[in-house]
Amino acid sequence: CTSTSCVLQGAEKLLCHLKKKLGIDNHETTKDKKFSLEEAECLCACEGAPMMQVGDDYHLDLTEKKMDEILGT
Repeated sequence: CTSTSCVLQGAEKLLCHLKKKLGIDNHETTKDKKFSLEEAECLCACEGAPMMQVGDDYHLDLTEKKMDEILGT
């Protein structure tokens, strides 16, 4: 999420981590088609910033370590 709450809590750093980890940029999909990356302006979970959505699930209070665990990378 790129809303103010997420940005203030480090979303830009986490997005860079994902891009590097997955080897893709915004609006791209990994070669194995397992992951796609899309920035969203607001996912309405500001109380848990920074956050991301994977499928239908919201993941809150993210760190690089938490993201790696969620994605299994």
